[in-house]
Amino acid sequence: MTRHEIPMRDRILDALAQSGPDDWLSGEAISRAFGVSRAAVSKHVMSLREEGNIIESVPRKGYRLISRADPWAGNDVREKLRTKVLGQTEWRWLKETGSTNQVAALEAMQGAPEGLVVVARRQSEGRGSRGHRWLNLPGSLCFSVLTKPKLPPERLGELTRAAMDAVAEGVRKSCGLALEKRFPNDLFLNGRKVTGILVETMFHNSDMQWAVMGIGVNVNVPSEALPEELAGVASSLYAETGTAFSVSALLRHILEALEARLDAEKLPDDVPFSQTKNGPEERR
Repeated sequence: MTRHEIPMRDRILDALAQSGPDDWLSGEAISRAFGVSRAAVSKHVMSLREEGNIIESVPRKGYRLISRADPWAGNDVREKLRTKVLGQTEWRWLKETGSTNQVAALEAMQGAPEGLVVVARRQSEGRGSRGHRWLNLPGSLCFSVLTKPKLPPERLGELTRAAMDAVAEGVRKSCGLALEKRFPNDLFLNGRKVTGILVETMFHNSDMQWAVMGIGVNVNVPSEALPEELAGVASSLYAETGTAFSVSALLRHILEALEARLDAEKLPDDVPFSQTKNGPEERR
């Protein structure tokens, strides 16, 4: 492939990578180097961010690449995954979808095996509990897992508890951070929401047929990518620490911790968390 056959977005990404994380590359310099408008540069940078690349921008300085996105083939997750069921049957890697929970639920109704994992770079119709919207931001981890635990309806709340514990452990192991769990389904860092969980189930009479556990974590989301209406309410692991983390490693650690908690005999008793008052529930 010749230089001119390489997509412009990839050429811009390579230029930012060559500059390194300590040097800024101005939009004007990129525009001149590749013969495109400043508006086109901004559009390509936005596209690169949506794929999980962390690119910071500052007026009168330009852009700098903090971290490239993890590979989007899944091999780096599956090859190191230490589970018996979760992630060992089927995967769906999607660049864009309405909702990973919707995809997983449809697969479940069509007979998909337990352990199916659906991962998406972007989702346009993400949902939170009580009908609230979940915003899938560039650099975040968004996935759903199909499980088939043998639990009666009165123990349904334990699934959300198990997912919250698994996310907290996964973040601790892969990122070295301690998240605060808040009732009913959120996790916070430095008082700002970084994770949300939505569990949806299908019962026949009193027997659970399957459960889809949707998890969203704001991992490598730059602070400037957070909507203004969420300022002070939501954040990301990167925005709070200034450190980029491997989304693939985090996904792997969450799945491993989740499987360890899904044995019905090991699930925690459904005792409510401390009723910490939350801000608006704008996340999954």
